Amino acid sequence: MDRQTVYPGQIPLETDLLNTNKFAMIALAKLAAVMLGTAAVVNGLGCVPTGPASLQVIVNPGEIYALANIDATAYSSLPADTSHSILKQGISLDPVTLSCPAPATAGQSVNYLIQAAYLDSDTGLITLPYYNASNPTQAWSGPGGSGAQQATARKGIVSISAKAGVAAATGTQTTPAPDAGYTGLWVVTVANGQTTITSANIAQAANAPILPADLLHAIQQNALTTAVDTGAANAYAVSYSPAITALTDGMVLWFKTKTANSGASTLNVNSLGAQPLVGGAHSALQGGEIVAGGKCQAVWRADISSWVLIECTGGALQVAAPVQSNHAVSLGAGDGRYAALAGLASQLFAVAGPTATQHAVNLGQFAATLSANGYVKIPVIAAGVKYNLILQWGQVNAVTAAGGSNVTFPIAFPNAFLSAVASFVNSGGVSTASAGGWGIPSTTGMTLFNNGNGAASAISYFAIGW
Repeated sequence: MDRQTVYPGQIPLETDLLNTNKFAMIALAKLAAVMLGTAAVVNGLGCVPTGPASLQVIVNPGEIYALANIDATAYSSLPADTSHSILKQGISLDPVTLSCPAPATAGQSVNYLIQAAYLDSDTGLITLPYYNASNPTQAWSGPGGSGAQQATARKGIVSISAKAGVAAATGTQTTPAPDAGYTGLWVVTVANGQTTITSANIAQAANAPILPADLLHAIQQNALTTAVDTGAANAYAVSYSPAITALTDGMVLWFKTKTANSGASTLNVNSLGAQPLVGGAHSALQGGEIVAGGKCQAVWRADISSWVLIECTGGALQVAAPVQSNHAVSLGAGDGRYAALAGLASQLFAVAGPTATQHAVNLGQFAATLSANGYVKIPVIAAGVKYNLILQWGQVNAVTAAGGSNVTFPIAFPNAFLSAVASFVNSGGVSTASAGGWGIPSTTGMTLFNNGNGAASAISYFAIGW
């Protein structure tokens, strides 16, 4: 921050004070730019109906931050500086009332754009006393005794106006573009015959750079990166305020959805263009990952030019194929593997209406021993209850028709034995179509029988339980 230097005994100059003001203004402008950037930003300036209601609206107090010349005109003895621009603060301390009359033609409506701009305003005009060298005891009135008035303050203000669009048949009217140097904030729609303006007639202009709250609370509330979807199923559209003007790698956004998805989807942020919205495995969505009213979090991946859906509250989660024991395995609704397992569990457990889970499980939950006599545990949910479906297999040699051979399962079924299949094994170790049988089952084992030609034979089995 620059500072003006003065010395003891120095004859003071007006530029000492003017430069002090200028240096402080530049320092604050640079600090504001670090916090807000250099594009126009508005805090406050909310638009509301009058009370009682009329064909006027009130723009509440607030501020606008916008780039402007350090000084477009001379600041007293300091020359104009139009070669440098800084982020200036325009302040509106009092409400501003604007008229928005209805169109005169029946069946027509008109859109008014409430727009704002930063302006330097030289105010406080008075006739100042000046030193009179020819008669020091009698001050001059105005410079050189001219009696002219001069501004005593240069204020940064907000210029606010209502710009009328072209009246047209209701539903076809358009909103005018802001004037040069102005920023559109609000759109007020008025129809022929209308006598009052209500809050329903006032909407925030597209991409209006209005802060949702002061910065501290906006950050605390995630208000700068949270918005509401206005698109359609599978084509989500969200606008953030202040507007996002470019997609950057790693950008994370939240939005509340209007509709569920039924398949592959896109996300359009602040009208920058619809981009693919893929799942955590970077694959197209299949349906059910997004639910109506869900809160979605998405991150922009520039290398794949896609939004990646991190989560949607209440929706199914897409996960990549697991490679380690603590990795998640998708058993979500719509997953064919889950549907098959859930259906099998429903039949085997004799429970009606299995409920598809939308959870993911760890690969480590699929405990298994992959050997000639082994098993695998498969976690499933039936009717909202979690079970471990256990599949076991093994082989018994030399089972004659005259008797049976008891087998012990590799592990005991914790709850119940459900069913089994037994068959002969030929010399190549492959099960044949000849009949082998089983009986006397329990949770720990069963008896295998040779129902074939009476010769000693090997029989393999496959048992299911939980």
